[in-house]
Amino acid sequence: MPSAKLHVVPCRPEHREEFTAPELDVLEHAEAMTGTQPSVSDEPAARLIEELGAPAYVELTAMVVVENLRSRMNSAFGLTGQGSSDRCAVPSRA
Repeated sequence: MPSAKLHVVPCRPEHREEFTAPELDVLEHAEAMTGTQPSVSDEPAARLIEELGAPAYVELTAMVVVENLRSRMNSAFGLTGQGSSDRCAVPSRA
């Protein structure tokens, strides 16, 4: 994903035009799955299955589950990045 898109992911409602429809569906699906109260709905899931195919939808869903588990477990144990920083290094737009 181009770094310009990475910078607008957190504020994508104001920048929807920068994402394709499948990208928006993937982001919506991941957020719906990982909320404290999961709220996955049938319509976005059906669109993803149609766009990606059922096997890819299952793989996407499984990866979101794995990363959510990893994130929550790391947070519970107070773990931070093992590398040179505690944050994802996304290059500045400047």
